[in-house]
Amino acid sequence: MKSLAQPATRELRGLALYRDHHDEIIHEGHGSYRVPGCGGGTYTVDLAVFTDEPETCSCPDYQRHKQTCKHVYAATVARAKSRAKARREQHQRAASRASRGSVASLVAAL
Repeated sequence: MKSLAQPATRELRGLALYRDHHDEIIHEGHGSYRVPGCGGGTYTVDLAVFTDEPETCSCPDYQRHKQTCKHVYAATVARAKSRAKARREQHQRAASRASRGSVASLVAAL
């Protein structure tokens, strides 16, 4: 469902972009993301994971103003959500292994 209201800031527009198109944001590896644009195209966002360089985006807004754009904000949210999901899954796997180990030790004690 598309948002009807136009948020006033780049940050809010980035959050709205993530909310409306999160399933279209593609992680291409090494901090690079393909993020949809409002006009139907896609832009490449580089979050510069391994360097001190600032993030970049191929959109006209970033190229013109050299300020963080809504595509960078949307990619940052996508990365944070993906990392949080991976941590939850890792925690669940560890808890499951620990649980199986406890059951095995109880069975062995019988």
